[in-house]
Amino acid sequence: MARYLFVVSKTRPELREYLMDHFSKEDDVVVTIDRRRGERRRGDADREAERRQAHRRWRPENDEALESIGAFMVPLDEREPVA
Repeated sequence: MARYLFVVSKTRPELREYLMDHFSKEDDVVVTIDRRRGERRRGDADREAERRQAHRRWRPENDEALESIGAFMVPLDEREPVA
């Protein structure tokens, strides 16, 4: 069974409500609001050693979709937990 995560822009709460209603009977669909708050690093010291890997599901087109249509969908692996 495929699983899907819809991430909705903070500026589109009505879209989140619509998607939640639309997929309310679908156990394999999760709808959430984009919780990112921008870059968290401060100062030059944080730039010296970059240990973080880029999130494997995040792509630039996701940001474009959030801005243009207010949401995007990510297919999830069966084993991945949804926060």
